[in-house]
Amino acid sequence: MTHPPARLRALLDGHRARRLLAAGLLCLGTQAAVARTIYVTPAGSGPGYDADGRMIAPQTQAFSTEAMRGLRPGDVVQLLADSPDPTVAALYARRIVLSGLGVRDAPPILIRGLGGRTRLVGRTVDEVRGCPMPEDDVEQACGGLATALAAPQASDLLGALTTPASTGEPERSRRSRLAIPIGRSGRLAEAACLDIDRSDGVTIEDLTFDGCWLAAVRAIGSRRVTLHRSLVIGSSYGLAARGSRERPVDSLVVEDVTWVQDASGYDAAALTRAGPFRCVDGRVSPLGCPGLLWRSIPWGVGHHGAYDHFNGALLGGTDVRGPIIFRRNTVLSAYNGVRLKASACDDRKASDLSPETCPYNRDVWIYDNLFAYVRDNPVELETWATDVRIYRNRIVNAHAWFSFDDMGGGPIYVYGNRGWFDDVPAIALPDHSSFPPPCTRHPVEKPAANGAFDPKLDRRYDYARARWLPVGVESIGPAGDVSWMDPRDQTCEASLQGRVVKLALPPLDGQPGTYRYAERGAIYLFNNSWYLRSPVTGIGPAANLRHWNNALLFCEDGVPGYKRELCRPRPGRFDVSTCGRGVVGGDGLARYLGETGTLPFFDCFRWLPVDESGRDLPALASVFDYDVSSNGFPVALKHARGIEPHGRAGDPGFAAPERGDFRLIPGALAANSGCAVTEDSEQDLVCAETSGSQAFAGAFGPDGQLYAGPASARFRPPE
Repeated sequence: MTHPPARLRALLDGHRARRLLAAGLLCLGTQAAVARTIYVTPAGSGPGYDADGRMIAPQTQAFSTEAMRGLRPGDVVQLLADSPDPTVAALYARRIVLSGLGVRDAPPILIRGLGGRTRLVGRTVDEVRGCPMPEDDVEQACGGLATALAAPQASDLLGALTTPASTGEPERSRRSRLAIPIGRSGRLAEAACLDIDRSDGVTIEDLTFDGCWLAAVRAIGSRRVTLHRSLVIGSSYGLAARGSRERPVDSLVVEDVTWVQDASGYDAAALTRAGPFRCVDGRVSPLGCPGLLWRSIPWGVGHHGAYDHFNGALLGGTDVRGPIIFRRNTVLSAYNGVRLKASACDDRKASDLSPETCPYNRDVWIYDNLFAYVRDNPVELETWATDVRIYRNRIVNAHAWFSFDDMGGGPIYVYGNRGWFDDVPAIALPDHSSFPPPCTRHPVEKPAANGAFDPKLDRRYDYARARWLPVGVESIGPAGDVSWMDPRDQTCEASLQGRVVKLALPPLDGQPGTYRYAERGAIYLFNNSWYLRSPVTGIGPAANLRHWNNALLFCEDGVPGYKRELCRPRPGRFDVSTCGRGVVGGDGLARYLGETGTLPFFDCFRWLPVDESGRDLPALASVFDYDVSSNGFPVALKHARGIEPHGRAGDPGFAAPERGDFRLIPGALAANSGCAVTEDSEQDLVCAETSGSQAFAGAFGPDGQLYAGPASARFRPPE
């Protein structure tokens, strides 16, 4: 074989390289060129109009699963109105599945609407269940649906909604099964308005989701999913996401979204993303309106009774790795705000948990949100979480603000938040006669459960088996064993007190080494401002907390906004047998008042956490110092545990805390502090002594600026 001379080979190689470069540039140009804008209307074929009634496209496609199958990275699907009348919304009532779309790190596919003019309309809860509540006290299965959803491991609504259905075929690799319970095998297959199945890079913006039970958007095995600038009315979940080790899910973003889960207290015709919000009683408020969920339904009935379809969140994530960004959202009249689980780690012993064995809920950012009329938890982290930042949020009329019970991991950083109240759920208040009716019950005797139950409230729908359970039955096991609801959990008087931080103790039947505390890093709460009728924490211990520079005003007689029925202690009489039932160490719980006042600083509380055997865990002792409290601090704990050696008792000096204005008045006690929260050489936070003019307590400094957090790159918000 004869080879060309070296010079000729060089020329040929150069020519070949130029051809390859040209081909590559052509390919890139072609990829850029094929990014399209696809105009759709509910039915397709006709013209499409923008929000002002201008015709944008003379011909449109139908917004359908079939039409979306060819989407490529960078494509824009523009939902349009099908009428030129700007007052008429286009109703998109067809469920859409986006499956297998996108390329890793390529530009996302954008699904964009026209705000209120483009409404994705879902099914009611009754339609999803397909099974009316029975009138008598018997189990009721509907049709042949009793075995339709094969998800016995799904212990709650989020699990049932996001657990793949069985195909009925021999067990194969999880990779070969549908991620979403689609088709004949999935009882909840259509329980979302928009399904994202094993895709990479999908952004949804400027849409209105109306009545999309159980989820507005469901994302399974999908990464880089963003829900942006949208209004969600109803739904158990705004975005329900689930990952797995085989298909990791990360990079979830929910931002600039307004969610009104329970719209019963709102004028629906006037409901917009930006507010203000017009209530059915004629009031207009930027903070939303109380409805049936807040006023009329007992906490336990929403948690695990007939209304447990409310027990969701705007963002519900199971086994999501992070980063997870939840910012600038408005969560109104809902059960929870953010709920992040690590279900894949539930079976691991607490000592086996680590970022390697449980790589979920890491690098979480929850900031600049409003949570109002939240019946349970604005923020709930379950099983495991690390490197979580919760800051600059406003919380008004909520139950337990930050829930970390049975959560391992850490660190968690909670700072620059403001919380207040002007209402109490599920009771009649003298000046609230125009609100929805307060909670009432009509119980019947249930001797088998040793208590009384309301047939319309204390009945649970079993989504896994498509049946209503008998009155007062929480679940029926595979062997027919019955778990009864606790009648005390279902009463109107239960869960009215609330707390700032929710921590708990091991259950009495817990196995050794299974209960989780934040041991990897502390839970840091610093520079927050609270106006309280509830304790800082209770029904549990302090567990590895670092509580510094917080400013607390308790609602006592003489404080702005004080009303006796609004601010009195709940329960009025402490009973350790009630508050400590069912948990290890429950007999050692106590009520701790401050140095003055009637409201407890801690309630149903013990200082140290315990393990499943009841042994104290001194390695998880907490630190409280440099706080300002209008009621002072528990004297017994100051003497016995040395809390608050630099704490100050007195009015922090808030401008109008009963209205959520926590700026400081001139000469405010909270305007200075002897501690500045900074990082040490190990990147742990410390409360470093400083001169009083260099630091302050609470969320606002004396200059009126909101606290920005420690001066470290780790606390700079993501782009």
